[in-house]
Amino acid sequence: MSAGAALLAARAAAGRRIRNGLLATAEWAAPAAALALGVWALRRGDAADIGSLGLVTALRPELYVALALLTVSFLHGILRTQPASDALLAAHVVVLVVLLFGAAPIIEPLPRVISGWLHVGFADYIARTGETLPDLDARFSWPGFFALTAMATRLAGMPDAMPLLAWAPVGFNLLYGAAVFRLARATSTDARTAWLALWLFLPANWVGQDYFGPQAMNYLFYLVLLLVLLRWFQPVRYGGRYVERSPGSPAGLLPRLLRLPPRPLLEPMAEQAGPASLVGLVAVVLTVFAASTVSHQLTPVAVVIGVGALVLVRRCTLRTLPVLLAVMLMAYISYGAVAYWSGHLHDMFGSFGNVSGTINNGAVERVRGDQGHQTVVLLRVLLAVTVWGLAAVGAWRRLRRRDGDLGLLALAGAPFLLLAMQSYGGEIFLRVYAFALPFMAILLAALVAPAWPARRRLPGALVAGALSAVLIGAFFVARYGNDAFEQVRPADHRAVEWLYAHAPAEATFVSVTSNVPWRAQAVEQYEYRPVGQDLGPTTVPAIEEEMRQNPRGGYLIITKGQFVFAESFLGKPPGWGEELERQIVDSGRFKLVYSNSEARIYVLGGIEGSGP
Repeated sequence: MSAGAALLAARAAAGRRIRNGLLATAEWAAPAAALALGVWALRRGDAADIGSLGLVTALRPELYVALALLTVSFLHGILRTQPASDALLAAHVVVLVVLLFGAAPIIEPLPRVISGWLHVGFADYIARTGETLPDLDARFSWPGFFALTAMATRLAGMPDAMPLLAWAPVGFNLLYGAAVFRLARATSTDARTAWLALWLFLPANWVGQDYFGPQAMNYLFYLVLLLVLLRWFQPVRYGGRYVERSPGSPAGLLPRLLRLPPRPLLEPMAEQAGPASLVGLVAVVLTVFAASTVSHQLTPVAVVIGVGALVLVRRCTLRTLPVLLAVMLMAYISYGAVAYWSGHLHDMFGSFGNVSGTINNGAVERVRGDQGHQTVVLLRVLLAVTVWGLAAVGAWRRLRRRDGDLGLLALAGAPFLLLAMQSYGGEIFLRVYAFALPFMAILLAALVAPAWPARRRLPGALVAGALSAVLIGAFFVARYGNDAFEQVRPADHRAVEWLYAHAPAEATFVSVTSNVPWRAQAVEQYEYRPVGQDLGPTTVPAIEEEMRQNPRGGYLIITKGQFVFAESFLGKPPGWGEELERQIVDSGRFKLVYSNSEARIYVLGGIEGSGP
């Protein structure tokens, strides 16, 4: 080669390096720009603008621009001929988690969801005393999460878990995302399918059970346990990653029922592991399940059902594992949760087999409250049914491509058996959706391309873009639609802080609904009485009677957050709270001892021990 040709070749190589460097910079600039623009837009949001549809009314349009940029960049990265690097795709996912699940902690001044505040109080009690109080609250019969939190906060030198409250959903969803991606890789032939399944899972996870509490940690346990079984305990262990199953096998039964072409199906195989490693993995499964059993009432049941489904379709070699897990669960309930079940047998088994009643309690009866709340509930039902319907179409497409992973289909359908057990306080519909969602998201990804590389990338990109737009757009209403009352108002919090600073120990705190940010501390030192939680009338004599019963004194706390909750969620008429407070003042039997812009505290006038 002449010197001139060598020089030209060197210049061409340098040009290619420059172009590749500029392209890489542009690719990484997209998630960075989306993050900067999205956070800027969220910081400009005002919690005072939150209306009956929740947080969505406080969001600025620039946030949607950021999410659109992020979505286009991500889909370009997975649908092009040579997919983007895993690091770049992971960066897009992290930004999506921050913008979706970090919206509330960025806009709202205090951590949302009062149940999370209560969980801080439970952990604080265990940290202070080293004991539980199963007679105080049923959740103390499953103290695993609270004990772990107490230990972690003390080791970290934290006074309590309150600093973890606001950003817990972001942390949990990052962990969920990692588990869902590995689940999708265990049931897919290409990493792009797994990335797309993860991308769709995140905005579809609007259920809101990822706030600081046992259910959030146990959802991670659920994903990890099933991941171990799917990756290492499948029945076929020879040759290659996929193996053909004949149409006469259990894997071929479903295609015959659906009248699909009579061809052998391809099923994913287990990853190779030595005997010692398999023993260790079994120990991991049992340890994770034991931790779940002592931490949550429902998740271990969902695990037993899921593992049983895997065994039933011959996708788990540990054939006796469901029996062993069921024995562990019943043993703990029989001995560790006696304080709960001894007085709540009807709550545990009263609705067993009553599917229609459970659905009615979990979905139909929740369509109440003001117009905004009814719209949110109906959107949630519609969104869940849409996800399930599209996942069914995706499953059909996978089967047509001979991708016959019955384990995936079994895990997507098994949680629906929970509907036949109990209503779980009216939340079983949400929990079924959550437990099935990781596997539904994998089936949703098949709507874009059941096999890679996709032969028609433009239609795939359009379908993926439409799915992403619908799920992300609906996410902010479905997840944050209750923030009119799920947000914690600073004025309400200041009133509660005054109570703890001035009320004597063992006094009674009375409220007109349960929507009060109390019990984050001193859960055992006071009596807490929300008297207007049901749909019946709340009267001044009933409030007065509740306050008189305690010789240590009673304090009535009335806040705007309680009024909004009563009207938006309980269906009380507009102005109900203000009218009740007027009756309290006009009775002449109550004395105002604290007041701010949105909260008042009253004691009974002339009752010894009731004053500050």
